[in-house]
Amino acid sequence: MAGAHGFNWRALVGFELCWFVLVYFQQLAVLPVFAYLAYGLWQLDKAGRIAVLLILLAGTGIDTLLLRLNVIAFSAGPLLPLWFVLLWAVFALAAVEFMAKMLTKPWLAAILGASGGPLSYWGGAALSGGALQFPLQFYSALVLIVVWALIAIALGQSRRWYVKAV
Repeated sequence: MAGAHGFNWRALVGFELCWFVLVYFQQLAVLPVFAYLAYGLWQLDKAGRIAVLLILLAGTGIDTLLLRLNVIAFSAGPLLPLWFVLLWAVFALAAVEFMAKMLTKPWLAAILGASGGPLSYWGGAALSGGALQFPLQFYSALVLIVVWALIAIALGQSRRWYVKAV
């Protein structure tokens, strides 16, 4: 855990490990990642848990729309696979625990989101063994850049609703 003003290293390392095992092992990683998610949610107050749920719902909604618009695709079929939904859940947890704190300046959030989000998708596609795909490469890249810039700005600006003033 983090101190009063320290960095939450457990959240960073936990998210990165969860991201890797979900992308690489997909369905095989669901149970251990779910256990980590349950532990992380247990550490949060009620407002933080609600924020995680809202980010999860918004993220899966956005990616469902991106799936319908042919920005992303999954080899398993026309729906978001369980491992990908769980990836959104651990992302939402990490966003509440530490990411949103770094995204409070909209210009910085836009830069970090526009670069980090799409790179995470491309890295995930490379490690997923073809489970995650980009049917229209340039179109997918452009849409992901814009969408993730907006997501990062929203994460940074919404933080004030669930973080208690220190």
